[in-house]
Amino acid sequence: MQNKNRLFSPVARGVSLALGVSLMAPIYAQDAADGTTAEDQDVEVIQVSGIRSSLVRAMDTKRESVGVVDAINSEDIGKFPDTNLAESLQRITGVSIDRQNGEGSRVTVRGLGPDFNLVTLNGRQLPTNSGFGRSFDFGDLASEGVSGVEVYKTGKAFVPSGGMGATINILSYKPLENPNLNASFGLKAVNDTSTITGEEFTPEFSGLFSETFLDDTLGIAIVGSFQERNNGAQSATTNFFAEVDGGTVRDGVSVDGTQPSEGDIVGLPRNIVYNLSEIERTRTNAQVTLQYEPMDDLTITLDYTYAEQEVSTSFNDVSYWVAQVPDQVLWSEGPIVSPLVYTEFQREPDFPHAAGGGGSRNELNSVGINFEWAVNDYVELTLDHHDSESLREPDDMIRGTNSFLTVAGLRGVSRASTTIDYRGDIPVTTTTANDPLSPDDMRLTGSVFGNSWAKMNIEQTQFSGKWYVDDDQTIDFGVGLSKVANFEASSNVQRNTWGQNQASALGSMTDLMTPASLSGVFDSFDSGGDINNNFFLFDYTAVAARAVFLESLDPSNPLYLAPYTENGQRVVGSCGHGFCPDFDPGFGNNFQEDTISAFLQYRLLGDWGDYPFSVLLGLRYEETDVTSSSASRNYTRVDWVGATEWIAIDDGTEVPSALEATYDNWLPSIDIDVDIHYDMKLRYSYSTTIARAGYGDLRGNLDISNFIQYNSSGLYRATGSIGNPGLLPYESENHDLSYEWYYDDASYFSIGYFSKSVSNFITRSEVEDVPIFPDLAFPGFGPLFEEAVAALGGTPSNQEIRDWIFTNRPDAPGVDAEGQIITGVVGRDGPATFDLSTIINGTDEYNLDGWEVAIQHDFEDTGFGFIANATFVDSDQQFDRFVNDIQFAVPGLSDTRNLIVYYDKDGIQVRVAYNWRDEWLSFAGGRQPGYVAAYEQIDLNASYDFDNGLVVSFEVINLTDETTRGFARDYLQVAGVTQTGPRYNVGFRYSF
Repeated sequence: MQNKNRLFSPVARGVSLALGVSLMAPIYAQDAADGTTAEDQDVEVIQVSGIRSSLVRAMDTKRESVGVVDAINSEDIGKFPDTNLAESLQRITGVSIDRQNGEGSRVTVRGLGPDFNLVTLNGRQLPTNSGFGRSFDFGDLASEGVSGVEVYKTGKAFVPSGGMGATINILSYKPLENPNLNASFGLKAVNDTSTITGEEFTPEFSGLFSETFLDDTLGIAIVGSFQERNNGAQSATTNFFAEVDGGTVRDGVSVDGTQPSEGDIVGLPRNIVYNLSEIERTRTNAQVTLQYEPMDDLTITLDYTYAEQEVSTSFNDVSYWVAQVPDQVLWSEGPIVSPLVYTEFQREPDFPHAAGGGGSRNELNSVGINFEWAVNDYVELTLDHHDSESLREPDDMIRGTNSFLTVAGLRGVSRASTTIDYRGDIPVTTTTANDPLSPDDMRLTGSVFGNSWAKMNIEQTQFSGKWYVDDDQTIDFGVGLSKVANFEASSNVQRNTWGQNQASALGSMTDLMTPASLSGVFDSFDSGGDINNNFFLFDYTAVAARAVFLESLDPSNPLYLAPYTENGQRVVGSCGHGFCPDFDPGFGNNFQEDTISAFLQYRLLGDWGDYPFSVLLGLRYEETDVTSSSASRNYTRVDWVGATEWIAIDDGTEVPSALEATYDNWLPSIDIDVDIHYDMKLRYSYSTTIARAGYGDLRGNLDISNFIQYNSSGLYRATGSIGNPGLLPYESENHDLSYEWYYDDASYFSIGYFSKSVSNFITRSEVEDVPIFPDLAFPGFGPLFEEAVAALGGTPSNQEIRDWIFTNRPDAPGVDAEGQIITGVVGRDGPATFDLSTIINGTDEYNLDGWEVAIQHDFEDTGFGFIANATFVDSDQQFDRFVNDIQFAVPGLSDTRNLIVYYDKDGIQVRVAYNWRDEWLSFAGGRQPGYVAAYEQIDLNASYDFDNGLVVSFEVINLTDETTRGFARDYLQVAGVTQTGPRYNVGFRYSF
């Protein structure tokens, strides 16, 4: 075996040197290191396509990589394994996904969530359109133009920073890598069973054309796709707002006589909402790539990527609010106590209904150019530049991006009882009413019409080089410059008329309300058949139009609009009333991040006795300048308008402000791998990686609550918040140790241990008594206030103080006795002070470690094979649900398992994929956590190749109709359950 090991070491050595940087750097085509091509070498070339071919290529990438790398490759030209990139990524060991609208959206790697992972396209950072976060939504990109995806789990000096969990590199199709004419066209019919009102079948088109000219020195590739999809989601959500000590729960309400004990944490629900939502999505993708080799040692690549996604949403819901004062309860056992069956009698009598929706458009444009020049046999240089922009904007001139309106049954209607049964897989609500609910009982209550905008531009230039010192040594070097400009803005037109006394009568609403029932809707749940509640469907824009029309007949009646007011001014949308969005984004929040970087990397290949080894030493330096520009309201005075109501008034203008910060990072890395046998590797990696804080935390804007609390006994509370552009990046020290056994052409086994120690996590802090606005005088601190207290004696109430001032000092500056307002006066009254909440880098350290195990086995000529992997991860900072305190915990941590069984022979391809993710913490805001229950899903893909270029296929996503469940401190405290149903795709693809 030692001689065989020696035989393989020169080949492994050459490949290893060549791949030292090129796997991640934007290098698009490369011959062997000695200048020969595959045709010139004595290498047997076997043409393999389909599932097995993609597995072989992915395995080769893993085997020849530096550090821990996993990959997915397209099975054939224009055919990625899954219709969604995120769905494919979840098959990789250590990768789990978040789903949105029943489709993979964002990824978590080794317990670190989407914002901790960097996504690149051909080595270039991709912009996002979330506005606040850095995570990339894979739903924006179609998979047809993707030739492969690489997941780098260990840090590298040549890799741009930002991927503390992993760096995910998407590889697009390149014409010179596939010479001659290549073309394919695909058509699919999609049946998404989750939709109730949408089209039963929607189309998907895709096409790829690639051709090379001038002896394969000039190439062009054009990829396009168009998808329409209608899908829906039916959900039941509830909120456990109250968590009280078991000793405070009143006696006499338990159905079975049991009571929570002192020290038990008792959760009480606040409401239950049944929601029916519909989503219409149109996604258009296009890629154009031009490549030119004017000489053998120079390759020029110009590429353009376009992605557009238009999303229109709508929903109807019915909700039942409870007062959290139960009349009858069947309790679970402690120490975390939840109601199994919760009943109230006539405490919250109304029947609220809501309807809403909106439209948004996402657009991605990326233009890049790459020069790769082999200067001589020893030096290669690469220059890469790209300019990319991602945009999200409103796409509905009536509804905006996110709007809703509520109506409620109030007049002559009351719920005599409300019972919520939490014992099944979906909460079941049963009500009794004094009178049947009629459309004419409905009253107009509150509404929200909102818009949101986001835009990110990234300009990135990278220059890198490789110096082949000799057969065993290389030195890689490079410098880079990136500029990130991020913009986020929102508008809100809100009427806070939610209560019964604020509701507006619109007369008969029979023509606006459609009777409906929840019977048969939640058929994916075993207990869903018990839900047969009646409610009304309605178009909220029609209700809004009715209200606007009635106000135009009698504009003096405030009940028709009753808009939410700010500083006495009615808030209206761009249409001039309170039932439409505002389409002016205003100043918004602008953020700029300029980073200069440099790296140096040394690679050594050698032999340790009879064992070939590789060592990669790297160091990366980055310096980042941050500028956060925002606008804050210009508050000019404080009005005392009620006994305990003090309001800070702004003049309707905004004051721009900008905060700046600078930080730098040194990021070392080392990778060692040893061929302990010709088909076995041992790897060890150490690296320091970073992930920058989300843009929402880096905003420099100041927000204060304009409602100030104060009384004569000295109780004062004025609050505000401010962002912190000076936040340092999260930083992780990483260790990886793995063993890999490549025991056949398409088969391997691997096991690895990893650990991460993460610091600089973000936490909240508060600075007290800050006079933010020196000229914002507060009447409660001035001599006029003190004069009244002295005259009245003792500890008079605020109302007594106000009455004394209006009676005895009506002509004093700032006193409006007729309007019952007292205004602070600069020079007489002291400035209002605020307790400012901000965010800082905490001192807590987050340690996680885990194991990854994977096996891929191909049964050679049988056509059968399987892939199985599992990840086991643990942390020292997990949320303790038995402690009712604010805790530090990082969401996303969970074990995962995957199993893929396939058959690929004689033109028949079948792949069944099983994915499982364990329960995980979704958020830990305040004292109450949020969890997502363990989830499993089975997907099926089958196709037949007619051997004339035509392939027909059939796919099922979520074959077994799985549902999702979120919960609070206990599994019984359901926060939300959702069904999305299976999705079926039938299609064909023709290639030539």
